Amino acid sequence: MSKKRTWNKEKPRKLSFVELEERYGSTDAQIKFFLNIKWPEGFECDFCHCHEYYLIKRTTGIKNNYILECKDCGHQFSLLSGTIFDNSNLTLWQLILAIYLFFVQNKGISAVEMGNLINTSSKTAGKWIRKFRILMAESNNDHLLESKFYDLDILEVGGKRPGGKRGKGADKSPVVIILGTTQDNKYPTFVKLHALMNHKSASIKKWMRKHVKLDKSTVINCDKDTSFNFLKKIVDLHSAKVNYKEKDHKLYWQNVISGNIENNIKTIYHGVSKRDLPLFLAEQEWRFNHRFTGKNIMNKIIKYLRKSKPLRNSAVINVLNLYESKFLKS
Repeated sequence: MSKKRTWNKEKPRKLSFVELEERYGSTDAQIKFFLNIKWPEGFECDFCHCHEYYLIKRTTGIKNNYILECKDCGHQFSLLSGTIFDNSNLTLWQLILAIYLFFVQNKGISAVEMGNLINTSSKTAGKWIRKFRILMAESNNDHLLESKFYDLDILEVGGKRPGGKRGKGADKSPVVIILGTTQDNKYPTFVKLHALMNHKSASIKKWMRKHVKLDKSTVINCDKDTSFNFLKKIVDLHSAKVNYKEKDHKLYWQNVISGNIENNIKTIYHGVSKRDLPLFLAEQEWRFNHRFTGKNIMNKIIKYLRKSKPLRNSAVINVLNLYESKFLKS
């Protein structure tokens, strides 16, 4: 087998469930986890700047209703207000467990499975999974893909229609996938994914200029898809018909990783509607690009959570519906 087809770098061990429970199994540790999200430098009253507080747990209402009361002026602050967890009715441990279960997976986790594991309904689990995907998408958008070599292609991701039709023959969406590599036709370091409304060059060009660093020294390998012809004036474009039966064919890793992404969406989520496709792609992109995070995963997620804001499910649905309407008109 060709060396370019192998990848021997060992992935670091992930945070185990035993280690998770050791870190966050106690109520004090759980409170500290969420305190660190909202006040990374330690508690400070917005009104008198006092750093000391009384911790109060209200016995009525939601399960995680912890209040911090300033010892000096008496103003009260909710532990979770102002974050993505605002108005959650899950316990602190359920929230931490949901974060762990979703972000630590290699391929993904269904709402049914998460619901079973954190002891809640699949509907509630699904709402949190969608919010976590938004955090992943925001993280992806913060990073520009920057490499000397790229592999570029368009794949068709099978979806599902309202009637439940899935897989082959179902409504499919074109998705541009670009892999950044340190050497020509080698195992990729990072990936970018983007759902397209059509195969026109204009939409691909607009997205690539925003998310991928390109110049005359950049080498891009692709097949004979005419949608990429605009790149001839921008980069060193290697456009050729690919014989996938050849042992050392171009776009080998492109083909492998595209297949893995499509398989993850098909087997774990049983197809994706056009409305939800961008968030599912954001998830797959994030998982690939963070495959070497290892035991540091919770510290990385805390950084995302610090930037988070209250996110009503109705607001998310409205945005997704608007996105879907653009697809239907294309």
